[in-house]
Amino acid sequence: METQTARKTPHQLIDQTKDAELLTLCVRLLEREARKTSSQERDFFSTSAVDLTSRAEASMESVSAGRTRNIQDFKKEVDQWKQVL
Repeated sequence: METQTARKTPHQLIDQTKDAELLTLCVRLLEREARKTSSQERDFFSTSAVDLTSRAEASMESVSAGRTRNIQDFKKEVDQWKQVL
């Protein structure tokens, strides 16, 4: 199935649907997919306020959950990344 056809069919079905709950579920599913795609495509090195805040919040959650590592392990990992680049 071509992309254009694949996109057209759901639109037609949505236009015919009268069930508000089903439409809400469809919207949530599509929003979840959009967030997933957006976060995968986000530039790791972005310095926008939104991205920096998001990374800082994620780091704080990790620390609160006990997911930490010592500085020596971190430095080893950075050195390994440098070798790959």
